Amino acid sequence: MRKSLILLLSTVLTLGGVGCSNNDSKTIDNKIPYPKSYDILESGASSYNNIGDNEKSTYFTSVDYYNLKSNDTLTILEKFKTYQQTKEYSCGPSAALMVLNHFGETGYEELQIADMMDCHKDLNGNNTEVQGVANERGEYGTSTDRMVQFFEAINWDVTSSLTEGTLEGGYTFQDPIEFRDWVIDNLKNNTPIMVEWIDWSGHWQDIIGYDTMGTDNFGDDVIIFADSYDTSDHKQDGYYIYPAERFFYMWLDNSVLPEDQSVQQWLIAKPKQ
Repeated sequence: MRKSLILLLSTVLTLGGVGCSNNDSKTIDNKIPYPKSYDILESGASSYNNIGDNEKSTYFTSVDYYNLKSNDTLTILEKFKTYQQTKEYSCGPSAALMVLNHFGETGYEELQIADMMDCHKDLNGNNTEVQGVANERGEYGTSTDRMVQFFEAINWDVTSSLTEGTLEGGYTFQDPIEFRDWVIDNLKNNTPIMVEWIDWSGHWQDIIGYDTMGTDNFGDDVIIFADSYDTSDHKQDGYYIYPAERFFYMWLDNSVLPEDQSVQQWLIAKPKQ
């Protein structure tokens, strides 16, 4: 119901400025443009169409993350372009799309990637009500193994929690400081990190920045995400921040991903050298 009301309001506010596809495909510097054939007002984060933006927000500080530069405490991927997903289930393909774009690969589209990943599909063929559509845990959205398979299929180098999560229970990290150092090392190497966690009850995002705030205390550290469902911080620019400590201890998913992919799910993908 909430999504329907938001979609209705968004459509009313933008009705005069869109064509049949509801997509004028305007390019804003920090945003990856949509294919002209996409109906961006039908569903997904794109259907919000910035309706929740509030330039005078008392509660969220507006930061230009696209032009932000690394400094003594902040490590960030500069000029990282973002994208708002057009389907409710396509956060994984959208996270992958942003990583592809970061490395200069612009030959793929969100829904093309979703199809290649078997995103939100009935993998075992037992959905008799809506044929072909996911209907159980492990099929919803995109699992880590299907994210990995996509990047392997396009001949990229991939490392993930599937092989590196060797600690008891499938964890990669027990020590949050080890996690912090790992994130910063990857960012300094121009490498975004795709992570899936409990946000939105199961959601893929890209870690593109990390700020230690100049202290040794993990409790004040901040993670900057490229978020394909960025509708809740009064500025739908595709960037989202979260306390690193809280993320670390909420880095799990007990409802969407397969049971053997339920904790500390991540992958790193880069073009082969």
